[in-house]
Amino acid sequence: MIQAKALQTAIASFNRPVVAGIQYSAKSQRLIIEFRSNGNEDVDYEIIFEHTRGFKLLDEGDLLNYWEALWKTKMLPHDALFEIESGGWLDMEDQAGGFSSKFLGFREFLITGEDDCVLVISNDEPLIVKCSAS
Repeated sequence: MIQAKALQTAIASFNRPVVAGIQYSAKSQRLIIEFRSNGNEDVDYEIIFEHTRGFKLLDEGDLLNYWEALWKTKMLPHDALFEIESGGWLDMEDQAGGFSSKFLGFREFLITGEDDCVLVISNDEPLIVKCSAS
C-alpha cells in the first residue's frame, strides 16, 4: 500500500492541474517541471528538483495504485504534489534488487496532472518558483 504526504507549497490551489513540460540537464542533474496549477491557463510554476537520480513521465492511467491511495486518504483532489513515503516506485525498484537509490537516502516524489504525471527520485524536496506573468 502506498503511503504519501502532501508537500507544503506556495501554490494556493489546484484546479485541473497540468504537467506542461519537462527540462532535464544530465550534467547538473537538474529537473524542471513546467506546471499549470489551473488547467488551461499559462504555466504559472516551475517545480525544480536538484540532484535528480531518476524520473519518469506516465499517463495518469498507469498510476492507478497511487490514485487509489491518494483518494482514500482524501489528499486528492486538494493537493497535486506529494512525497511518496513507501510502497511506490522507489520501493518497487529496491525490492527488485540492484537498485541503490533507497540505500543512499534518495526520496520519491509525485507531481500529478490531469493527464501526465511525473515520478521523481531526488535527495531534496523541490523548489517551487512562481513564473512571472508574460
